[in-house]
Amino acid sequence: MTVVPPTHLVDRAGVSRAAYLVTTQLGWLFREQETSDIGIDAHIEVVDEADVPAGISRRGTGRLLAVQIKSGASQFTKSTDLGWWLYCDASHIEYWKNHSLPVALMLFEPESERVYWQHVNDATIITAGKSYKVLVPLKNRLDGSCRDELGVPARRQTGGGVAIAKPTRESSVRQADHELASAIDLLVAGMGKTLEEATPKDFRFAFASQLRALYRRVGAPRLDVLSVKTGYEVAKLAAYLEGATLPSRGRVVAIVEALIECAYEKGIKIPGYLMDVRAWERMWRVADRPGMQKIVKNKARKGAPLS
Repeated sequence: MTVVPPTHLVDRAGVSRAAYLVTTQLGWLFREQETSDIGIDAHIEVVDEADVPAGISRRGTGRLLAVQIKSGASQFTKSTDLGWWLYCDASHIEYWKNHSLPVALMLFEPESERVYWQHVNDATIITAGKSYKVLVPLKNRLDGSCRDELGVPARRQTGGGVAIAKPTRESSVRQADHELASAIDLLVAGMGKTLEEATPKDFRFAFASQLRALYRRVGAPRLDVLSVKTGYEVAKLAAYLEGATLPSRGRVVAIVEALIECAYEKGIKIPGYLMDVRAWERMWRVADRPGMQKIVKNKARKGAPLS
């Protein structure tokens, strides 16, 4: 007679519950890894437009998270006011850190049938003697509200690629033009001018004000920290934030990606549109090109949709 250990049933319940929540609450794809378990139980694929009404097609992104699922009451014994500590040996940590995909841990609580999660990276891994521990926060419950935050590492490409590509091109352009036009309005009004009188220098300063707003939103990290993350000199980063110099498009992308990473490391939630790199690229093009500035001015003057 085959013996089925109780732990096996709990483990299977944890994987099944995570799969159910990922597909129904997030609207993402869940692919269990049915080969030998050496530290990863499933791959999750981020799906765009996952929050649209049922019956409407969505788009797979090819952006993946690798997931390790721990199940059972024993996973919740090391509790704090913030959540639960999961202790890990060095071999698991090394495997997760060297994985080709970003890794997330998930804890399944059988009594409540809830699943909690945490990303695995240098910011969340804590040394604990000869082992390591990761805090899985109580606030990180697996449900529809965590869609943006959970997907950040999956949406970020390595090698300087675009970090976020979630919205459509049209919505990115519309959002970018609206944000930059609003910033220009505030800037020129303070100088006693109209939008029509705005100069390329004004657009550069307006772009810098948007960059500063994101910078402050993520807690105003030290510029030397940003320098390490981006590879750009502190003096140049200061000039970009002040509007003294307009960074190149590539540098804008790198700076925005670094600021998004800072927000994640500090547990700061920022609106999705601020993580839309295509919108930032559009704002940069407008700030860089007088012809584009004229288009934005005309749209604002006519009251036309900024799209």
